[in-house]
Amino acid sequence: MKAKYIGKYYGTGYDRNFVFLEYEYRGHKYEVYENRAKGNEPLSWQHKSAQGEIDELIALKEKEPKENQKPFDLDEIFEIYGWD
Repeated sequence: MKAKYIGKYYGTGYDRNFVFLEYEYRGHKYEVYENRAKGNEPLSWQHKSAQGEIDELIALKEKEPKENQKPFDLDEIFEIYGWD
């Protein structure tokens, strides 16, 4: 799945040499940046890292038990197995 480009903005003050690019991936927003004054981590690495973190977050959320799931009580378990 590809990230959707949202926009860019420029830093002010101490980060005035930075260009921030905002993206959305699988319903979550993230930023990558470029420091125009000196070298920085390549944007492709930043994208891969941010998207990997989002994938992990989504995987963890999917593993969590659903809040609206009702736990079985003993009577229901006995009924399912016919142990009445």
